[in-house]
Amino acid sequence: MTTEAAITIQRVSKSYLESGRRHEIFSELDLQVRRGEFIVLLGRSGSGKSTFLNLVSSIDPPDSGKVIINGVNITGLSEHDRTLFRRHHIGFVFQSYNLIPTLTVAENLLLPLELIKRITRKDRENVVELLAKLNFADRLDSYPDRLSGGEQQRVAIARVLIHDPDVILADEPTGNLDLDTGKQVLELLDTLVTKAGKTMIMATHSQEVIGKADRVFSIQNRTLVSR
Repeated sequence: MTTEAAITIQRVSKSYLESGRRHEIFSELDLQVRRGEFIVLLGRSGSGKSTFLNLVSSIDPPDSGKVIINGVNITGLSEHDRTLFRRHHIGFVFQSYNLIPTLTVAENLLLPLELIKRITRKDRENVVELLAKLNFADRLDSYPDRLSGGEQQRVAIARVLIHDPDVILADEPTGNLDLDTGKQVLELLDTLVTKAGKTMIMATHSQEVIGKADRVFSIQNRTLVSR
């Protein structure tokens, strides 16, 4: 891991209007994440973990402040350019897997490459190699409904990695899994992401992942507090 910043958050504030009242989630938040660093954000449901990930990716723009990824101020981009930036540079792992039910395992993995209009013979070979690492070489043509929850999440993780994003954001990736399967998925994420030298921020309520993180934060008083 280098000291070079992959993500810089500068004085970011975010609030929501709900039932006529303004709810402030973050106030002038500052954070710098080094390239290759693994950050864990702990907290109960509704504490603001998902909001934080949406701010990092600029899916949800801040009220004020900047989010800079690889030197690019993505909050200053148009909505169209932010979408393109995310497709090329950011990968998401969700609690709900988000696999397309009408596509096979292989087709689901190739989807991010189709979105950036880049599918080469090498990309197809990479799909086969990655699935082999996951012991999925014989499931290329299977559909998601034929897979267990843990298997679907493993495919979702592979799909995130296939287009080689710089930053990986994981939102409660084990939330729908039993304890043992969740541990296996966390091990897989840690192994694959660490080996590839990726920068990852994981929002979770699971204590299991703490020992694998470079830094752990919780949300308190509209900011991140180191644990």
